[in-house]
Amino acid sequence: MGNQRILFLEEVLSTQDAAIEYDLQAEDACVSFHQSAGRGRRGNEWNSKGGVAVTVVLQNATPYLPIAVAATLAAQLNNLIPEQNIGIKWPNDLFVEGKKLAGILIEQREDRWLVGVGLNLFASPLPTACFLQQFGAEVDSKEHIPMLVVGSVLDAAQLDENTAVSQWQKRDILAGTTQFVQSGDNTFEGLVLNIDPCHNLLLQTAHGILELPAATSAIINDPAGR
Repeated sequence: MGNQRILFLEEVLSTQDAAIEYDLQAEDACVSFHQSAGRGRRGNEWNSKGGVAVTVVLQNATPYLPIAVAATLAAQLNNLIPEQNIGIKWPNDLFVEGKKLAGILIEQREDRWLVGVGLNLFASPLPTACFLQQFGAEVDSKEHIPMLVVGSVLDAAQLDENTAVSQWQKRDILAGTTQFVQSGDNTFEGLVLNIDPCHNLLLQTAHGILELPAATSAIINDPAGR
């Protein structure tokens, strides 16, 4: 940790790209409050207005790292807004009161793993989003929360699978709700019975219980637009 580099960059296209550009190594990180071409999971754009983008570099990644990061970060951020409950929407989006607070993107680039976190601090870029300050969190410091994110990612990388799964499931907001789930080329509607994030997603449909591979299943909006 003694040689760890934390770069605070005025403006970037993406902190993921900046991590490679500046040749950051394991446990290094870069932070920016102005990201003009951020991206989320599944090729989606990440609107970073009013938030902070943080990328932490890891040498290795386990298959359960995404849920470990979500669970650890949610717990740490919840300490800032103890009156609220930060939940996780499969697989690793953080939500408060039904609105998105943060997203996580993990990519392998060259010989490194990049853990990107987009966190809303001062404003909501979309009506479906929320931000820390609205719940009373102190967000004036330019370093405190980014460093909390970096620490959360590094702590998450040390979790074993059982702990990661247990902590993630405590914050799962989809179990017991009706959702549309895309798995491969198919979309299913049903009641989410359980999500074992390292294995399967159980969905109660009109035609019976479906066991879908969790890793390749995604929650989507109603495809019929209802």
